[in-house]
Amino acid sequence: MKFLVTGGTGFIGARIVVNLWERKIPVVVADLSLNIAWAKQIALLKYDNDPAKRTELEEQIAQTSFINLDVSDKEAVNQVFFDHTDITHVIHLAYLMSAEVEANQQRGASVNILGMINMFDMAVEHRLSRLVFASSETIYGANHSVYGDENYAVKEEDFCSLEEHFYTYGVMKMLNEYTAQKYIKTKGVSIACMRPPIVYGDGRMRGSVLWACEFATNPALGKEVKLPFSKNSRDCWIYVDDVAEQFVRLALKPQLNHFSYNNGGHSVTAEELMQTVKSIVPDAKYEFDERVPRTSLVDRCDSSRLEHEIGFVPRSLKDGLKAQIKEARNRALQVTI
Repeated sequence: MKFLVTGGTGFIGARIVVNLWERKIPVVVADLSLNIAWAKQIALLKYDNDPAKRTELEEQIAQTSFINLDVSDKEAVNQVFFDHTDITHVIHLAYLMSAEVEANQQRGASVNILGMINMFDMAVEHRLSRLVFASSETIYGANHSVYGDENYAVKEEDFCSLEEHFYTYGVMKMLNEYTAQKYIKTKGVSIACMRPPIVYGDGRMRGSVLWACEFATNPALGKEVKLPFSKNSRDCWIYVDDVAEQFVRLALKPQLNHFSYNNGGHSVTAEELMQTVKSIVPDAKYEFDERVPRTSLVDRCDSSRLEHEIGFVPRSLKDGLKAQIKEARNRALQVTI
């Protein structure tokens, strides 16, 4: 067994790579802009007080292949599989985020549409055991009111029309899912996707939701937080390490009952989020933008399908925030030293 993780040194990708290292599963890490030091730091910082585990991880890291890869380049993608003929599983995360897509639609289409198709082709040509890719909660549109009851948690079968969408990114994810199901039906390959909500944690470095890191990391480091929406804005949040665990478990399970899965998470208002952080960091300081009543995302996602499929329930919001705050402080301490 060997995994290829594209976008493998990104915010979620690096956590998946560390998860695979912890399981002693060989992995090829590919990214357009490799940040090898970042992935190593996440792994080693996690076991700063466990020399034996650090040694094990260092051995796994030494055996890892790191590759600069543009997934929109079919020849380059082919070369990865020719150089590593033993790849059996792929977790595909190489994707341009919303702001990047809006700034450069041509590049966005090249990476997000053509790049995805290139990976689907690899699943066929190299008979992969499983390809799992990241879809998004944005496929459900930009407003929870489409689904009626504000307490309703959207399910995988729910759909909204293009008129209800805000992000080109989300519509691209819809096309990815549609295309994947064509490949499944016509080529007999094993492909699945997950639809993460807002993924929080320390270390997010790019994209239009940097606040999904800053809301807890800033207080951990004694800095103020500015959130670009009302304190009453409600969203669904999940911790980055839990998302990594979900991806790996879904990739490893021999047989799946479905194609698409909501990651789930905790549905809270921005004020509830703030109060949870304050229960850990009492002097946390927040500023909200009350001119923006809500984010352009759905509020609640039902995760029962995924929990049943892989037997994993994400940690509580408070436990996730404790982990993020601890990591942010340890990282800052390491930099200071």
